[in-house]
Amino acid sequence: NTNGPPDLMLDARSVCVSVDEVVSNGVGQQQTPLLHGHLKKVENSLTEAQRFSYLPRRPAVNIEFKDLSYSVPEGPWWRKKGYKTLLKGISGNFSSGGLVAIMGPSGAGKSTLMNILAGYRETGMKGEILINGHSRDLRSFRKVSCYIMQDDMLLPHLTVQEAMMVSANLKLQEKDEGRREMVKEILTALGLLECAKTRTANLSGGQRKRLAIALELVNNPPVMFFDEPTSGLDSSSCFQVVSLMKALAQGGRTIICTIHQPSAKLFELFDKLYVLSQGQCIYRGKVSSLVPYLRELGLNCPTYHNPADFVMEVASGEYGDQTSRLVRAVQDRKCEKDYKTETNGDRPHNPFLWHRPSEESLGPYLLCVKDLSFHFVCHHVAQDSSSTEGCHSFSASCLTQFCILFKRTFLSIMRDSVLTHLRITSHIGIGILIGLLYLGIGNEAKKVLSNSGFLFFSMLFLMFAALMPTVLTFPLEMGVFLREHLNYWYSLKAYYLAKTMADVPFQIIFPVSYCSIVYWMTSQPCDALRFTLFSALGTMTSLVAQSLGLLIGAASTSLQVATFVGPVTAIPVLLFSGFFVSFDTIPKYLQWMSYISYVRYGFEGVILSIYGLDREDLYCDKDETCHFQKSKAILKELDVENAKLYLDFIVLGIFFVTLRLIAYFVLRYKISAER
Repeated sequence: NTNGPPDLMLDARSVCVSVDEVVSNGVGQQQTPLLHGHLKKVENSLTEAQRFSYLPRRPAVNIEFKDLSYSVPEGPWWRKKGYKTLLKGISGNFSSGGLVAIMGPSGAGKSTLMNILAGYRETGMKGEILINGHSRDLRSFRKVSCYIMQDDMLLPHLTVQEAMMVSANLKLQEKDEGRREMVKEILTALGLLECAKTRTANLSGGQRKRLAIALELVNNPPVMFFDEPTSGLDSSSCFQVVSLMKALAQGGRTIICTIHQPSAKLFELFDKLYVLSQGQCIYRGKVSSLVPYLRELGLNCPTYHNPADFVMEVASGEYGDQTSRLVRAVQDRKCEKDYKTETNGDRPHNPFLWHRPSEESLGPYLLCVKDLSFHFVCHHVAQDSSSTEGCHSFSASCLTQFCILFKRTFLSIMRDSVLTHLRITSHIGIGILIGLLYLGIGNEAKKVLSNSGFLFFSMLFLMFAALMPTVLTFPLEMGVFLREHLNYWYSLKAYYLAKTMADVPFQIIFPVSYCSIVYWMTSQPCDALRFTLFSALGTMTSLVAQSLGLLIGAASTSLQVATFVGPVTAIPVLLFSGFFVSFDTIPKYLQWMSYISYVRYGFEGVILSIYGLDREDLYCDKDETCHFQKSKAILKELDVENAKLYLDFIVLGIFFVTLRLIAYFVLRYKISAER
């Protein structure tokens, strides 16, 4: 078998349909010497690749859509101006083994069509989507498809190998050795093996794009969607990526991508073309049939002119308004003369286009069952099926997902210079500065108000140091989370729990290191209990502030909004904390705001832990009169003599749990709103 790229050659005995058939089907009918020349190049670029022998076998998937329309409401929700229709009753058929390009000028509806086919958009859609002739069950379909977005959302602090292993561990149930072997095969096939130890932040544009493909290839999805896979890449990287997509399609997958303006060389690699203009289809069929078809309609492509550029010019209206005429021609099925012959002809549809070399590795738990949405779907039946059902039947159980994501998040935090290294440096640096400023004032009756200022500033610093980094970094992570969750890697519960738990140790270490420096430098009482309470309240305030940061980051539409909202929310929190204005001075109609200021409870708690608990009299010079020698006088002055220390801890705990839960539900809403 010499026709196909070597990475997709398969054992003859384990494949229902030989690769010869698939490749000859996709290529043999296009008698274009130029195309054969390009396919030779594809073959050469993948010479060191062996084959994806470790990939789990999957059903072939054909997608058909009929009378698909999509409209969105115009104007804000309080002043709706009607609806704008983005897609107007389009139909089409994308079959396995073909590389499909969706083209059209900006605003033609390319990305909208992709999002609908991939199941990312549901509200506002009319029409029918069929998978292998049956109506689509979205959950089943999403498990066997993946969507690779235009921006390569990758976690910057993981190496290529680590990112791949996370994907393999989440998606596959094989033994660890099998996963490693398979990851190595995919990296070899995609030319990423030499940069396996490189962090993703240091990869080139082409390598990032290929890694994004590699991450999704782990569970061998039969359907792959690409949104503008060549944007931002040079011509060489573009050719590598499109050649790779072509090779994947020849393995029997359905590869659909939107593409803006491919070069003639790239354009020849595509099997089928679907051209949109103003939300309507103006051509669907073979790439090789495009120029003759347009010639029949009186639109002659100039010699030596890129057909892709020509069809874009036609769609943009540079040759007059041809849209209605071309749409009519499509509806009369004029461009489907060739289209019919290349969807698999009359050959019976075979459910499996690629298999494993051996069934042993799957174990006895592989069942092929009839399913509504596919002729056959392979299910791994885990020995403990109840655990997988709890996580909406993701490949890994909830606990496995949590462990993998916890490890990944912990590793990312450890390596993150902004979030971690800067934070620990600032806590120690500011701690020493504050310690020097308030050096040795803790036991002096004369300097009680300065000491209360120090205690308040400590809470203020710990609040901002936890709030701002989270506000700044979480919106950047949201893109990665949405991509992985919508591609069915893991559940929101597992991700959110791992994110919360992985950050807690750091969020305890930083405040404790700060408190340890300032407490002893400012000569607060030498009492282990008081020091423990002071550190615990500082840590609690820090955790609550971080939870608020998480909520702001999750709810914000962009990084700019989050950066503005973060400090603005801190103003009322500090204003009503009891340091600037005592509780009795606040007007009755604003007193409720004091109860929702979490810094108030932290500040009140540290005042009680330093000056409460029956503290002995403070030091005062004999020849001076000190108003605040007795600790009770201090508590009275600061309006906390009746406060209970345990209540401060309870309220801060309630704040922490409540804010985390609200942030979780905001994320859930965001996911549903994405669709």
